[in-house]
Amino acid sequence: MFNYLIRFFKKSFQFSGRATRKEYWVPSIILAIVAALLPDRDRKGQVDGLFTALVMVPSFSLTARRYHDVGISGWYQLPQYLSFLLLPFVFMKFVRKWVKILVVVIIATVNIIGFAFTLLPSGSSNKYGPKPLQ
Repeated sequence: MFNYLIRFFKKSFQFSGRATRKEYWVPSIILAIVAALLPDRDRKGQVDGLFTALVMVPSFSLTARRYHDVGISGWYQLPQYLSFLLLPFVFMKFVRKWVKILVVVIIATVNIIGFAFTLLPSGSSNKYGPKPLQ
């Protein structure tokens, strides 16, 4: 189990190749648990910021490799991250209610599609390489 977490950090800057569902989900779940256990208020969020900085690039590369495994370009994760830039519109008072609803629907849709990509099974060999071994 921790082999996947070690591999997560070893392949931090490897955006090519493929990653199985297990290789994607084991580190994701472990890191989510660690993030939940971090202290709430410690020196103005320095611990949270350090943790985020430590796992951000490896997370991008792992997600790209996971998308590659199902035959999708790793660049498709970009709309997921950029969709959150729309979030301030939800809290602006002058924005109409239908626009706020539309923004929430767009953010949810983009992220649900990205989540679904990570759940798809590994395909056979594709343009991103041969099927990875377990």
